[in-house]
Amino acid sequence: MGEPFPSYATGQRYFTGDYRAADKSINDNERNNYYYYFKEQIDIYGVQTDYFVLNYQLSAHDGLYGEQPDATYLASKSVVMYVELSEQSVLLNQFGILGDDDVTAMISISSYYMALSSESDPRPEPKSGDVFMLTEYGNDRPGGRGAKMFEITQRLDQEISQINPLMGHYMWMIKGKRLDYTFQPGLSAEKKSDQVYDDSFSGRLSGYTNEQTASKSYDYDVDTDSSNVFDYSQYGDNDDVYGDYR
Repeated sequence: MGEPFPSYATGQRYFTGDYRAADKSINDNERNNYYYYFKEQIDIYGVQTDYFVLNYQLSAHDGLYGEQPDATYLASKSVVMYVELSEQSVLLNQFGILGDDDVTAMISISSYYMALSSESDPRPEPKSGDVFMLTEYGNDRPGGRGAKMFEITQRLDQEISQINPLMGHYMWMIKGKRLDYTFQPGLSAEKKSDQVYDDSFSGRLSGYTNEQTASKSYDYDVDTDSSNVFDYSQYGDNDDVYGDYR
């Protein structure tokens, strides 16, 4: 017997059962297969990272500044991620050439729980502000350079075109930007990161125990160089027309 006519020609349907591949009440086994598949791919092709959790407390949140000024980072934990890294984002602005790298990473949800859960938080989640270092990727860079560090800007558990086949939830997709080091306790600057400062009031805040920043790598300061251009002291320091900022 030949194939039936299409339903639009005969009014009949090819399939009269109730089965749907995306029916989550009957596709547990299929979703389990996807879970183990994704976890295996991350374990095999992922890279080892050091993950720093931002210990942000809403009870210490400053409503005026919209942040917790004295938030610290907890000790790092080792986490394996699958990483897609863009390292060609170079930005030229008034401060010079800046690396504006961005990253997309995948972390198995169960692996994240195993690495970072605690008694107080048995089901932690990645969040904006957390930082991770691509330790394994950058541990043998030439010239004394070190691993790059990234700050998480977005966490997704649903992106159906990439990480949710059969509508299952198997991993976190996180997006991040190159860390702009701000001396927060618990983090250290990337190696060979010689930031420029205008005065000595910079670096570690008093009362904290994170490693002190190395001395400046140049001998100039703004006040001295500006005096070389135009020395107001020769004219009675009269700069009212410019706002009297001296």
